[in-house]
Amino acid sequence: MGFARSKGLTFSQLVAVSVVGALVLGSALLLALDRLLGGLLLEDDDCLGTEGRAEEMSAVGILATPPEGARASKGWHTPEVGCLDDSGDELLSATRGYDFGGDHRAVRDHYRELAEGDGWSRVATAQDPAGLPPGEQADLCFEKDMEGWPVLLRLTFDQGEFWVGTEAALDEGERVPC
Repeated sequence: MGFARSKGLTFSQLVAVSVVGALVLGSALLLALDRLLGGLLLEDDDCLGTEGRAEEMSAVGILATPPEGARASKGWHTPEVGCLDDSGDELLSATRGYDFGGDHRAVRDHYRELAEGDGWSRVATAQDPAGLPPGEQADLCFEKDMEGWPVLLRLTFDQGEFWVGTEAALDEGERVPC
């Protein structure tokens, strides 16, 4: 008790100072550990509560309607549903991948017809198909309002594969660029 008396602190004040010090030190250690683990401990999960919307997006029939000759890529027999909330682009997505050795134009025409027939509106892309090398295709994107949320339908090509998926921003009303 010599320390408490020399500083003029009562026993209860000394306990309070010790508790506050322990909390500050504990918080600092927790933050340091969280930073070492890449934010796993204290993650602010914006994806909580989005399961219903994600399921609705994965149920879009176009995802499961590939053109003739396409088959689901290995591991892509059901949509891969995800929520990305740590990169600045916070969004939900549901994607299916297909193997297809045919003409990309046939795939684009197939999805264009399906999307427009289901009320999706074409969205301009940043890529210009005329400026791409032969065999390489630009993304094809459409947008539709689903229960008050703008949802993007995206078709992407790479070699003998393509992916078709839906994407929506976590912030209500915000649009996902193509």
